[in-house]
Amino acid sequence: MRIDRTHRPWAIASAGMLALSIAIYVPYALNAPQGLRGGSAIGLLFGILGFAFMLFAAALGARKRVPVWRLGRAQTWMRGHLWLGLLSLPLILLHGGFHFGGTLTRVLMWLLIITVASGLFGAALQHYLPRMMTTDVPLETIYA
Repeated sequence: MRIDRTHRPWAIASAGMLALSIAIYVPYALNAPQGLRGGSAIGLLFGILGFAFMLFAAALGARKRVPVWRLGRAQTWMRGHLWLGLLSLPLILLHGGFHFGGTLTRVLMWLLIITVASGLFGAALQHYLPRMMTTDVPLETIYA
């Protein structure tokens, strides 16, 4: 799936949600005596939103395995998977106040960071490789 102008609404909505989250986080974190923690009301809100976005991103796999589920277009699911999955990382970081906590939390955060980074790398490959292949090897392109 190429990232083109059809992704603009998703990108704008994701950037808007991130900006709103930061606008909520900064005053609360500055006024919190011990800093923002995951158990506070705002921290729980960020955690719930981040987890919901991760569940939506994971639901794409279930939708692909059960093709009789006619829940929206596949393109919409892919765009949501990309942009909401990307937005889940900063929301989870805001949830924990940028503290990784104990060993389990640290491992889970690094796994989330690796997952999002590999997703970004895969999206970049999907965007650039087809164009590079058709320009570098024009006679090998199958047009049918």
